[in-house]
Amino acid sequence: MSSKNPKTLMPLPHPWPVVWGCFYVAILTLGLLAPNGSSITFIKLTGIFLCALYAFWMFPRDHLLQLALLVTSVADLILAIDNTLVIGVVVFLIAQLIHLARLDWPHFRLPILIYSLVAATVIILDMILDFAPLMYVVCCFYVTALITNIIVSWRWYRQDRNNLLAFLAVTGFTLFLACDICTGVSYLSRTAVLPAVLFAPANFFAWAFYYPSQIFISNSSKCAKILTKGR
Repeated sequence: MSSKNPKTLMPLPHPWPVVWGCFYVAILTLGLLAPNGSSITFIKLTGIFLCALYAFWMFPRDHLLQLALLVTSVADLILAIDNTLVIGVVVFLIAQLIHLARLDWPHFRLPILIYSLVAATVIILDMILDFAPLMYVVCCFYVTALITNIIVSWRWYRQDRNNLLAFLAVTGFTLFLACDICTGVSYLSRTAVLPAVLFAPANFFAWAFYYPSQIFISNSSKCAKILTKGR
């Protein structure tokens, strides 16, 4: 490869790819055979927590990435107790804002602060006045933050198409959105807005997208020490 077109590389340390693969196979297999068992819940939560642990080990300087993944683990724990708890989505919203801060704090510092204030104000007012279903209100703010992360990570990748970290970021957040679409279908089918038959497949595909998204996002640090082939 020519030095004029370097390829950014980040070798994944052994045995992490094997660990991720084993967890993913277990999640998909149990998702088909025993989707309501306690074993699959434990495996899912452990797999997500390991992504946070990986970030601590692989990117010790990226404290915002570590924090975002830890907050994500907390959100998953809350929703594992009851996937209709609004507080779980609120915690996911916080995680998305932390991701946005780590991706581009200089440009989004003020918007993040304003957005957080507006979101908190609207959510609290809705809790008091009940002008709309609280879950829908929180989800609107959450999805907006997630789509913003997709746009910001895509801009990062467009600026440096050879950067594997940027590619993993945009891929991870896109898979995250795919997961949340499935999660939305699951929630609406559980609440009888959509046919109940959609509940089980939506839950299965949600995790089929979600676990890889967390693996990719955990490898999307902007503080990474990278190797560049062709230099």
